[in-house]
Amino acid sequence: MKEKAADYWFTIEPYVVIGLTNQYTLLYNTLDGVTIESDKIEVITLLRESIYKDNHGVILLTEERYLNNNIKAFIKELREKYMGDIIDVALSKGKPIQLLPFFNFSDADKTDKLAIYKMHSFSSDRNILKNLLEINVHLNFETNATRLISFLESIPEGPTFNIIGNIGEVTNYNEILSYLDHHLSPKNIICSYKHLVALQPDFNNNFSYIVSVDFPLYEQQLNRSRMILLSQDLPVEYVFEVSSLEDCQEVELLVEALQIEKYRLNPVYTGENIGFFEENVFLSKEDILSTPMTIKDFFSRQALNLYDFGKINILPTGDVYANLKHPMLGNIYKENIYEIIQKEIDNGKSWFNVRNHAPCNNCVYQWFCPSPSDYEIIIGRTNLCHIKNN
Repeated sequence: MKEKAADYWFTIEPYVVIGLTNQYTLLYNTLDGVTIESDKIEVITLLRESIYKDNHGVILLTEERYLNNNIKAFIKELREKYMGDIIDVALSKGKPIQLLPFFNFSDADKTDKLAIYKMHSFSSDRNILKNLLEINVHLNFETNATRLISFLESIPEGPTFNIIGNIGEVTNYNEILSYLDHHLSPKNIICSYKHLVALQPDFNNNFSYIVSVDFPLYEQQLNRSRMILLSQDLPVEYVFEVSSLEDCQEVELLVEALQIEKYRLNPVYTGENIGFFEENVFLSKEDILSTPMTIKDFFSRQALNLYDFGKINILPTGDVYANLKHPMLGNIYKENIYEIIQKEIDNGKSWFNVRNHAPCNNCVYQWFCPSPSDYEIIIGRTNLCHIKNN
């Protein structure tokens, strides 16, 4: 008996994200992390048509097209996983309208869209400072404490302050810490274990330590830093700078021997340890899909660099960068904070550095991957993954 068929409206649920290239497609259910993958040209064409902006997420699926074996198998899986549906045209008074879970349409220029997003999302008035989330203040013997404090006074409460470097080299560094101690914002003292200074009893208002440890270790200096930290009733996190498997193994022994509670590993590229990075930093398909993502997560990765957005770096000379590996934005002795932030929003290369370049812009995992990081710049690759031909 011939199977009864009809024309249908084809639609994808609004909580499903589609990764699409000319050769492959990946559908991701943001409610449960379930995926559908296909390399069938009929399926790819169907999905491409459905996300075209003039179709509003719904297209007509004719009887002839529906009876294609690849289309039928895809729709069956789609419905079983609650990721889409087909609606008999005879049961609908007109074409349904679907909400599109897409920041970008596939037929538009991404550079233009990013410019439009920035124009509508970031104003030029004083509310622009609400986008400032983190301030990295790099200190050394060149730092002018008085002039630095004068600039910091123009910044409202809210951003986290990271004090980076050898504080002890700064003349009158206590003035900087005293000023920050009156801020309610979180403050992190980020320094090597070799250059640790005690904050208490003088300063304790929302201060924390982030202590970097590189190899080879200097045991005497490590013991000295441990004694200082034990005398402070402040949160401590260790960051171990590792460039080899041997470094990682040494960290394990240290953590156990010193009973370190909070720590993380920071891989360091030396120019000669690409194998270590390929094994421990580069992402596989399983790695990419292992972290649950929401619709908001996808939108964020298409719009902003989640590593750099909202951050600025102030060097001891007063020069300001969003990312130290990108062009300078200005100088705190010449420009005010509003001018600096506006320059990054208008022309900067850090806050809005997303994966819209080759080969990522031709990969279904484009917006599943983390934002571009400094590793890509240091290593000289735009992607750090093992994904091929997707």
